[in-house]
This record gives sequence, structure tokens and C-alpha cells, in this order.
Amino acid sequence: MPQARQTKTGTKKLSEVAKHLVLPTGITKSGFPAVRDQLAKLDVTLDEWQSGLGRSMLAKRANGLYAAGIGGIIISICRQVGKTFTVGAIIFALCILFPGLKVLWTAHRARTSDETFKWMQGFARQRKIAPHVLIVRQANGQQEILFKNKSRIMFGAREGGFGRGFDGVDVEVFDEAQILSQKALDDMVPATNASRNPLIIFMGTPPKPTDPGEVFRTRRNEALEIKEQKAEGVAVECDMLYLELGADSNATLNDKEQVAKANPSFPHRVPWESILRMRKILADDESFRREGLGIWDDDRDTARAIPEQRWTDTAVD
Repeated sequence: MPQARQTKTGTKKLSEVAKHLVLPTGITKSGFPAVRDQLAKLDVTLDEWQSGLGRSMLAKRANGLYAAGIGGIIISICRQVGKTFTVGAIIFALCILFPGLKVLWTAHRARTSDETFKWMQGFARQRKIAPHVLIVRQANGQQEILFKNKSRIMFGAREGGFGRGFDGVDVEVFDEAQILSQKALDDMVPATNASRNPLIIFMGTPPKPTDPGEVFRTRRNEALEIKEQKAEGVAVECDMLYLELGADSNATLNDKEQVAKANPSFPHRVPWESILRMRKILADDESFRREGLGIWDDDRDTARAIPEQRWTDTAVD
């Protein structure tokens, strides 16, 4: 029987869907081909941009260490794009490939963590994945997927103190990174110190003004500064991966082309009705700009002390 095709052709590449893409320097290879082959055995298919993200996430330097292993992987992404599926599928494959891999997947809210765990439960039950899974624990506040090769994915909410006191963690996923405080980060990142080749993944939507989004915003600003320096021809070292998917800062909310810019899963995976439903459920238009279109407040004209057009109109030599 021929292997299932792992990448869905005809979809856009990562470079085509990214509003901002900053790659780490010194890349010589990637650990993604092994993950790609494992996903094919599991009958899991990724779009081309998702495969591109996987190659970038697992990019390595000549010493065999992840190129983004120090600065981390930062993903600014709107809702309903498929971030849980993309990152979750890659992590499942890594757990199967590397016995004893330890993963922490944490969200700020218990509700988000529970929803992610519920989705991953269903993923673990798929016909070709289930033989690799020993048990799914969900009792006594323990949410964990344990593999037969002793790899494990543990889930929990930062607001409940999850993540403190662990050690030997190989992969940490900070979901809802727009609500990640420096204190929570300081509490959890040391868990990876004993790992030879750790990966730290931050993913979230643009933060609201009331969110404690300093960590997410700082990492974005760092990445955009590196991107600007590279565009000016400055040779700059980079130890992080930054991906941002988003519509134009002045996007009209009901413009399908702008929705497609922000969400590469629209419309072939996410129908227009789902976008309309999300807009209806979210609190207001500003929330939809952030969570539905991936637009950062920092990029909007109203976020400037002097509007961009006025600045341009009054410029002098």
C-alpha cells in the first residue's frame, strides 16, 4: 500500500502566507523530514505552509542543536487557523520518534487547556496513532498522554500553577502567549535546563491592552527589529523563529481577501460561516481584529501618537 501524502499540494507556502517571517541564522538542516515521514505513516496530512513551519521549527545548526533552541519559536496567529493541529501533530510525531520525550503544553486558562487536551485525546484515538499510545490520563487533575515508548505530553493551566517544579522537559508549549507574564515564564523555563536540545514554543493572538502581554510583545519587537536590520543588509545573528499571520492593519472586517491573508486555512478548511460565527461571538470589532484577523494594535494608525498619514504628509527633507 502506498504511503499517504503528508503535504497537501496546491496550498500556499509558508513564505507566501506569512505577514512577518524571521528565521534563525546558521541553519544547515532540519529534523522535519523524519517527522514528515512519521506523519505520513499516521495518515496525517499538512498544508504546504504547515510543512514549512515544521521545517523552520525543527531547523538545526551544524552542531545538531535546534537553531531556535535559545530564542524560541514565536507564532502570532489568529483563531481557527489550525495551530493546535499543526503544532500538535508535529509534537505527536516527535514523541513517537524520540522515546522518553517530555512535553509540557500549557495555556493561561483552564478552559483553553481542557479544550486542547480534549482535541489531543481525539487525535490520540485515531486508528494509526492509537497503537503508539499507552494511556490517556484525565483523573485527579492529571491530564496526560503517555506513549508506549515512555514519551509523554502533559497539559495544564498556568493560572492554576501548572508547570512549576518539573525538570528534564524537552518541549514547552506556551499557548495563549498573549497572556504570559514574565513571572510565569521565569517559573517554567528552567524546567528545560536539563534537556540537551530543548524547544520552547510561544503561540497566541495579538494581546488586548489589558492583557499582560509584555513577553509576547517584547519578542515580537525583537523579531521585527531583526527583520528590519536584515532588509537593510545588516548581518545579524538570530536565535529565534518568528512567524506572524495577519491581515493588513487597515483591513475591512468583512473583506474575504483580508480574512484569507490572516487565515491560510480559509476557505478550504475553514468556511466563511465559521468566520462570521466567530465575529458574532467575540466581544466587539476590536476583538475580531486581533483574534479573527491577527492585527496587532501596535500596527494600527490609532496606536500612533502622530497618525502615519499625517507624519508622511508633513515630512520634509
